[in-house]
Amino acid sequence: MKTRFFFFAALAATAIFTGCNSRGTVAEEISDDGLLLNDDLVAVRTYDGKVSIKNATTGKVTIKDIKLDWTAPSRNDSLAVFCSENKRGYYNMYTGEIAIPAQYRRAWIFAEGLAAVQKNGNIGFINRKGDVVIDFQYPFHGNPLSEFIFDDGHCVVADTTGKCGVIDRKGKWLIGPEYDNISAYKEYAIVTKSGVTKQMAYDGSVLNSFVLDTIKELTFDEQERYENREGELEYVTKTIKTGLFAYRVGGRYGLMDSNCHRLTEPLYRSIDAVNKNMFRATLLDYYSEVILNAKGEVTK
Repeated sequence: MKTRFFFFAALAATAIFTGCNSRGTVAEEISDDGLLLNDDLVAVRTYDGKVSIKNATTGKVTIKDIKLDWTAPSRNDSLAVFCSENKRGYYNMYTGEIAIPAQYRRAWIFAEGLAAVQKNGNIGFINRKGDVVIDFQYPFHGNPLSEFIFDDGHCVVADTTGKCGVIDRKGKWLIGPEYDNISAYKEYAIVTKSGVTKQMAYDGSVLNSFVLDTIKELTFDEQERYENREGELEYVTKTIKTGLFAYRVGGRYGLMDSNCHRLTEPLYRSIDAVNKNMFRATLLDYYSEVILNAKGEVTK
């Protein structure tokens, strides 16, 4: 997935005035951190940690007793997330009014007219009126996803088995849910399944059937002894090339020869050369090792 984060922006406690509310609790005006886009609106926090939004001109309180748990909105959007009683909803940053009542376990920013929200353990998508546009059918847990935000008409989600796919704004699968991980870009997606990564178009066609994260030449150091002019023995370290390469896919390494032939699948956390016919391969537990020969075979 593209690295694009939603975050909770804590309102900075900048004391401007103090006073007593109807409950007799001292309150202070605090910085809104750019989450209020009307100069008449102010955020006021009481000592119990609750925040209210007030129109300083009219004196009207538009939102009462919310928590400092706000999600920064996307650019040029008027709705932002607020939290009340451990539920999330949306408020209008221009009016200070609640647009969608707090009712969701988690909520993401609006993008391209839709926002992802979590209810009863699953993710669905709502429009700016709060209507459910894409039903609650995508799990939040059990897959590597951390965000559900539309970009260029695409969003990466997972099915109930935890496999990832890409949907459009109507919830139609553009790329079916059969991959371990997906990074979505404007023209294509990078999909990974069983250690193999591909470049795939949104019509499901494969553009490149094998995509690498990186590749490195495998070498080892060898001490060479020689006699200097004074007849003394000295040693010099020489780097020897093995002619083989370690390729990485999704954080896992495999062995490849100079003709781009894969000698092993990407099964290892790392691969290092000992000599031209011996390679130390660390398993995914970060501890166990096996020895591979120059053919990629595990020696016994």
